[in-house]
Amino acid sequence: MLFTRRVKHHLLFSKKKRITKKYNHHYPLYYSTTSSTCPNQVFNEELARKQQTPQNSPYSMYFYYNEKPFDMRSSLKNRKEYFALDREYYVTNEIFFYDLEHIWKRCWLFVGYECQLKNPGDYLTFQMGNESIIVAKDQKGDINGFHNVCRHRGYRIITKECGNSNNFVCPYHQWTYSNDGKLKKATHMDDNFNASDYSLQKVNLRTVSGLIFISFSKNPPSFEDAYDKIFKQTTPHQLNNAKVAFVKDYEIKSNWKLVYENNRECYHCPGGHPEYIKSNYDTAFSYEKINGQIVRVTDSNHPRNKEVNEWIEQCTEKWKSYGLECTTDSSFPGEGWYRATRTPLRKGWVNETIDGKPVAPLMGVFKDRDMGVLRIHTLPNFWLHGSSDYVCSTRLTPISPHLTRAQVIWLVHKDAEEGKDYDLDKILPLWQKTSEQDWELCENNHLGILSSSYIPGPLSFKKESGVEKFIAWYIANIKKGFGISD
Repeated sequence: MLFTRRVKHHLLFSKKKRITKKYNHHYPLYYSTTSSTCPNQVFNEELARKQQTPQNSPYSMYFYYNEKPFDMRSSLKNRKEYFALDREYYVTNEIFFYDLEHIWKRCWLFVGYECQLKNPGDYLTFQMGNESIIVAKDQKGDINGFHNVCRHRGYRIITKECGNSNNFVCPYHQWTYSNDGKLKKATHMDDNFNASDYSLQKVNLRTVSGLIFISFSKNPPSFEDAYDKIFKQTTPHQLNNAKVAFVKDYEIKSNWKLVYENNRECYHCPGGHPEYIKSNYDTAFSYEKINGQIVRVTDSNHPRNKEVNEWIEQCTEKWKSYGLECTTDSSFPGEGWYRATRTPLRKGWVNETIDGKPVAPLMGVFKDRDMGVLRIHTLPNFWLHGSSDYVCSTRLTPISPHLTRAQVIWLVHKDAEEGKDYDLDKILPLWQKTSEQDWELCENNHLGILSSSYIPGPLSFKKESGVEKFIAWYIANIKKGFGISD
């Protein structure tokens, strides 16, 4: 039974201007569902409603109601440090739209791997909100990004998630584009029509060590510092010489910010991730303020403190011989939107797997299996963990205030053969379990925030400074979008 209620919600953006909108909160304004071939297609409202149905809920879908106006400008200026955000940031369509405009359309977004585009003509698509992007390898071997919009009358050209084609043909009127975006054919146009004026519109695109990022902004954040740091840590894995072993798509009934907040702390790990904490020392770290900077250090009160420090010292010396750096501390995100570190696994473990044992042939230039774990994070939509023989990454896409899509990809060496060199039932479990445990935590967190009793609570300095840094980064970018100065 559908629970239908039409509500009125108010947002105050300034003292002079008050915007009042009526809308139905039962289903997202952006919605998609997942299929095995093309998870980015838009479907009908009934499917969208089904996506938003909380499991074991007496209601058919989420709804949000607030009788009091919310002064967003005041909230942005007066937010208390080390406290969670107000409910409206997680559940309202208006703020979701501002997230898209002031965060997602202005930042660098991870879209995929170069190894997914091995041959000329290979392409993948990425959808965020109303925007759809084609990322394609042209006949020269260059990778380009284009808006997936025909220059004739705006038709969406490609509806598949990936494929190979020498040309992109618009199904509507058969305008034809080469895979470098140039218009090749447009029949029945006037004599003065110049095809060179109607190439597909490009987006900014950068690659680093096999990772592909795009930005919708004409003036995106600098990529250079991120490039240097990511390149240094990632190059030994040679992700260009990898292949996709498995892809799993998830629809998480939670706001995208809650999903990333969850990723930025391991306070929940002892109770939430029994498999993950066996392979890592994450729970042995806490945050301290040193020389004015908040950094991640080993917790002096942790029972394994001595073991962790000694093992870090040994790994640091060992990895120096490979030209790699052991970087357990972190000021991320700080002033930047990226992080690339290498941290030791638990002593005796050589892999982020259920039992810590090897699961596939070594990747890249590695000769030694005990190379810890590469960790990359880029805001707002990507994180990666890489062992010596496989890599696992997560890409987020916001669908609505109440729905986030996550695509989890596992990579192995390009020459590795399934069933001979690796088995999925050994590679997948740790990160499949950890991811699904996180999604459940995020969904229940979102349900709690929907409650009228929700009041933002305090964060732990020692264990949740990563969450505070993420929230501070988010608030700073939203304030910048509104032109609010501190």
